[in-house]
Order: sequence, then structure tokens, then C-alpha cells
Amino acid sequence: MADNLWAFTRAFIVTVVFMPAVIKFLKQSKEQAVIRKLGPDHQSKAGTPSMGGALFIVAAILSALIGSVTYAGKVGLVVMLIPVLAVVAYALIGGIDDALKMIHHADDGFRFIPKLIAQTVCAVVLMGIMWFMHMPLGIHIPMIGDVNLGIFYFIFLWFWLVGWSNATNLTDGLDGLLTGISIIVYLVYTLIAFNVHNQIIAIFNLSIIGALVGFLIFNKPKAKIFMGDTGSLALGAGLAIESILLGIPFSLLWFGLVFVIETLSVIIQTIGYHYWKKRIFPMAPIHHSFEKFGWNEWQIDVLFWIVTAILGVIGIAYMN
Repeated sequence: MADNLWAFTRAFIVTVVFMPAVIKFLKQSKEQAVIRKLGPDHQSKAGTPSMGGALFIVAAILSALIGSVTYAGKVGLVVMLIPVLAVVAYALIGGIDDALKMIHHADDGFRFIPKLIAQTVCAVVLMGIMWFMHMPLGIHIPMIGDVNLGIFYFIFLWFWLVGWSNATNLTDGLDGLLTGISIIVYLVYTLIAFNVHNQIIAIFNLSIIGALVGFLIFNKPKAKIFMGDTGSLALGAGLAIESILLGIPFSLLWFGLVFVIETLSVIIQTIGYHYWKKRIFPMAPIHHSFEKFGWNEWQIDVLFWIVTAILGVIGIAYMN
């Protein structure tokens, strides 16, 4: 239990202590978010620094690595490398994306194909490490059981990492929204990790939760800093890889249902406009539709957080 508390506390303290300095540095260096001109008027947020995810990811990773060593020595460190590398790799991809946006003063950074190639390379590297560690290349499918995918495991891993990292990225459109949802979903998987006695995943999760709770202090409406793609892509990758390591990847479709709905709203909106020149929703992702209906950011945040918490309670009750 002490290892878990320290994992949370270390990440929380580092984030809270150093975030003001990061905000000041980013403002002075003009590393500020580019606000989309479409949809709800968020132009008042122009000038708010982005890339806050860089600090809380560093805080979480350092805490997780320390926790793994204090808990299980070198063995713990080796096991922790897989989720850590997934998060770091996608944080780097997001960081490049954020940097390009700021350099070019545009809301699009990394081109689609180069970004997809980078994500694919990350999946290949992770797959290689998992194969080298002789980890079973299989997944648990509800109502079917355990299925060994063999070489197709790579395709699944790639799809899962790319899909969920982009789903969390799409959800990061309001102050505090993704931060709060992620805290809840990571907490759910922490409880699951406790239940199956996977202490390494528990330490990993509590490190991220501690960093996110610290970050929420600065990211809640009205945000002093945004996490940027650096944080949003990394959070999705972390959830994707840990759901696989826990052997229950498809549980994320339930616990992360809000992310699924956000993504589907974008897909449906795109298809509707492409084929019928008609917008299905007032705006996508769907959290912006609530803004169109007159809801403020706090109201939307709390609604989405409550829905996520309810999904978590129902899911855990069903699994038990």
C-alpha cells in the first residue's frame, strides 16, 4: 500500500510544484495554443500555453519507474517498461505535433501519413519488446474466451494504440474535460489491477492519476494551461496498453465509452457532411454540441465525469 501512496504523491507533488514555472516559461517563449476559429467562441483562450502534458507525463513516468524499482527491483523495472514506453512514445509524437502547430501558427501540425507512420513504428517496437519478453500474444474476447492472435496481434496492438490515442485526443476540447475523465478511467483500472494482484499496473496508474490530479488544478475551467497533444495522445496510449496487459482490452469500450461517443460523433459528422452536405450534430466532437445548446464548460465537464464514473461502477460490479 505504501508503494501505491508514494506513486500518487510523488507525481502529484512534482506536477503541482513545477507547473507554475512551466506555465511562465511557455508564456515567455510564446508556446501558446492555437484556437480553432470554427464553432463555439474560444478565442478568449488564445494565448493560453499548451504542452502542459509534457510535465505531468514526465512526473508520472519518473514516479512509476521509481515505484516499480522499490516494489520489485530490476524485475519490476523491466515489466514497467512496456506501459512506460507506450506513453513516452505517444507523448513524443504529440510533442512534435504541438511544436509544429506553434511554429506554423496553425491548428494542424503533424501530417496524417507521417503521424500514422510514427504511431506504427511505436507499435512495432512495443510488439518486439513484448515478443522478446515472451508475453502471450493473445487477447480475451467476451463470450468467446482467450484467443491467440499470433502475428495478427501486431495488427490489433497497432489498431488499439492508434484508435485510443486519437479518441482521447478528440476528447481534449474543453478545459479539464479529458483530465477528469482520464482520472476516473485510470482509477477504474487501478481497482482492477488491485483485484488481479498486478501491482506494477497499479503503481503505473496511480502515478498517472497523481500527475493528473495535480494538473487539473491548473487545467480546470478557466484553464491556465492545456495538456496539448503531448498529453492527450499519451493518455490514450496508456489506457490502450494497460487494458491489453491486464488481459481485458475490450473492457475499455465500456469504461472509455465517452471517448467512443466523442470519436463516433466526429465520424458521423464527417460522413454526413461528405455525402449529404448536412451536419448531423450542431458541432463535433459532441462536447461542442453541448456548448451550442448553451452549457458552460463546468456543466459539460461534470456531466461527462459523472457518466464515466457510473460506467466504471457498473463495469466493476459486473466483473465482480
